[in-house]
Amino acid sequence: MYLYTLDNYTMKKIFTYIKIVFGLLTLCYFGQNVCAQIDTNKPYFDLLRQADSAKKAENYEFAIRYAREALNYGNLYSHLYNLGCSYALNKSADSSFYFIHQSIHHGFKNCSWLTKDSDLEFIRDTEPWDTLMEHCVNKSRYIIDSTLANFLITFKRNEKKYRLQLDSVLNVIGDNNKVTDSLWQIINSIDNSNIIALDSIVDIHGLPDMCKVGYNAAYVTFLIIQHADSLSQSRYFPLLKKSMDQGCTKKSYLAYLSDRILMNRYYYQLFGTQLSWDDSLKYYELIPIIDSVNVDIRRKLYGLQSLKSYLERIR
Repeated sequence: MYLYTLDNYTMKKIFTYIKIVFGLLTLCYFGQNVCAQIDTNKPYFDLLRQADSAKKAENYEFAIRYAREALNYGNLYSHLYNLGCSYALNKSADSSFYFIHQSIHHGFKNCSWLTKDSDLEFIRDTEPWDTLMEHCVNKSRYIIDSTLANFLITFKRNEKKYRLQLDSVLNVIGDNNKVTDSLWQIINSIDNSNIIALDSIVDIHGLPDMCKVGYNAAYVTFLIIQHADSLSQSRYFPLLKKSMDQGCTKKSYLAYLSDRILMNRYYYQLFGTQLSWDDSLKYYELIPIIDSVNVDIRRKLYGLQSLKSYLERIR
């Protein structure tokens, strides 16, 4: 019989396909708000309905034949993506993330589109979003430069080492003493060396963001920019913004950099990411926030937790 001429992989793929797309039809049936998003007149839906009917009737030869023909009308990843979008529109975040992840696994590569697709607005501000973007970048058409990534990661230790020491000293003896002055000199020297090194990298490779060096090394790129001098921060802002629009930089990085630039220029901020040490209170005080009433709305749009939760975590 025709059924036995197919290898197990092909059979598995076809029945997976039937299950996925029929799941989309089921969701359309129970969620009329989603139904408008789906063109049910496309040939593959008719073919998959027939394939599902044949499968229920245990006529597997015809089920496979219809399913194989349906595969000619679209890519598997596009159906997975549509299903993920439909679940997002139906406010089912977990299912949406699952099928978008599967779509990426099966070949979806347009990470930039994920940041723009209005269908995904419901899940874009939730905690797993950054993990989804990282997965997309790692699986996408971009080729990660592992040599450059490993080189950048070597900067991370010194980026944090002396700042952590400074925090410990501030809590014990406060600021404006020989110990803190010495630590600030070391930190400033490291920051200056790092931004010079990053400038050289950018001249040759462009901005080393997630699409070029992966998630961990891109985080080091952000730290170097965030801790650079004011002119360098302003110079890198449009590069980081462009990278974010392409889905290659986390939105939260731009929020932090925006606040740092505003703090240095005007001693104000938009997102509440910046604090300043108050030596009399031995306490980090929040820099004044512009339009503080709406700060959590802005934070959510840029992938940040609420201001209250953030302050509880860092203090």
